[in-house]
Amino acid sequence: MKRAFIKALVLDKINNAPVVLLGIEDTKRVVPIWIGPCEAYALAMALEGLKPPRPMTHDLLLNILNTLDVAVDKVVIHTVKDGTFYANLVLKENVFFEEEEDVEETAYMEIDARPSDSMVIAVKKGVPIYVTSEIVNEHSVEMEEGEESEDEDEKFKKFVENLDIDAFRRMLNERGEENENPEEDE
Repeated sequence: MKRAFIKALVLDKINNAPVVLLGIEDTKRVVPIWIGPCEAYALAMALEGLKPPRPMTHDLLLNILNTLDVAVDKVVIHTVKDGTFYANLVLKENVFFEEEEDVEETAYMEIDARPSDSMVIAVKKGVPIYVTSEIVNEHSVEMEEGEESEDEDEKFKKFVENLDIDAFRRMLNERGEENENPEEDE
């Protein structure tokens, strides 16, 4: 399992769809995840630290969890099936036993969630995002190196500007086909 962070929220100009680029910690790899426009809006607001005047859906969920004394521990993006990413919100609850004072046990729960919603919640709560090694190996792309004198922001800007979404999707499809039909060694 690899720790990830939201490197950027960009627009796929060909399909006019938002894409989250998840950076993989200690690597130059990113995992692109296409999300819906409503989730992109919520994520952009969370990344900018903007608070709406009334609770939005993600805020409502977090308010409910807080009222129930349940905390978000982490987000795990664990599976890709038919081009769709799957994630779990890992929640924790501190359970106190009435019989013995000061005895506390932590109970963990995993809740199936869309990665887009999970990432919004992770940003709002400041909890880590993890991606399985399998997803990193099969669905990530390495960012190209720029000139040494360029700073990281300029390198990333050039990477995003030169990102060919169709070529990237073809590459992912080819990788998926290779994994479904591995060639036997002769």
